[in-house]
Amino acid sequence: MLLERLLDHRKSDVGRLSQAAGVSEAELRNVVDGLQPGPGLLKALAPALELHKADLFAMAGQKVPDGLAPLDASARRYIDHLVGYAICLPADQRSELRRLVRELPQMPRRDPYVPRKWFDPRKAGFGALVANMLYANRNLAWGNAAKALAYCSNGRMYVSAVTVVMIGEGRVELTPDRLADLSTLIDMPAGALAAITGIPLPDGSPPEDPAAADTAALLWDVRRLSAEQRWHVCVRAEEMRYALPDDALAWRFRGAGPFRISRHPPRSAN
Repeated sequence: MLLERLLDHRKSDVGRLSQAAGVSEAELRNVVDGLQPGPGLLKALAPALELHKADLFAMAGQKVPDGLAPLDASARRYIDHLVGYAICLPADQRSELRRLVRELPQMPRRDPYVPRKWFDPRKAGFGALVANMLYANRNLAWGNAAKALAYCSNGRMYVSAVTVVMIGEGRVELTPDRLADLSTLIDMPAGALAAITGIPLPDGSPPEDPAAADTAALLWDVRRLSAEQRWHVCVRAEEMRYALPDDALAWRFRGAGPFRISRHPPRSAN
């Protein structure tokens, strides 16, 4: 059902998707008819659908394989600092941060990744799909997920950590407004997420926000880093942030609560 909705939204069909992904059209039609896709098919479809492979696993209601999961669960402690600093930076410095992340070496995985929580979409519906993209695929904890949402929505989605968890559990409604703000943080077009979930977008879309989009992309980039590597990125982001003159930005919501990161690197659990 979700694949069919996404194809309808993109005005495409099974035949064109099979060619783009290099997979059998018959295999895709079986999925549209209700057959559970295997890991190999999901990995092949993701680039053709312009989605992250891990997010496509979440949409299919499947747990992400270790090879596609974040590297180091202990690195989630730095999300508050990274998002809070990065979203206030000028575009060229946000680009510099992403370049720094790309240039860092890939460290070996030492332990299987364990997300803060995995939500069962069979029990909680579409809220669980979105929550798994946040907590499992982007290595977020309860509190920093709520803070990242507040920053990347410029305060529109200023809710408690419990509220975000309850959306994932299906106990709080995933409203059109919340869907639009969540789509920014998971770096997915709002129209595509609305098509997949069947939840309409609100009237009057939020204004384009390049800072929020760049920060969400950075959040995805750093999932491959160890805790120590992410600490170094946060230190660099802090240096950029505090080098700015006080009147360089219209702080609005984003100016609330500046904080400092510890100058001592962590011992990575990975």
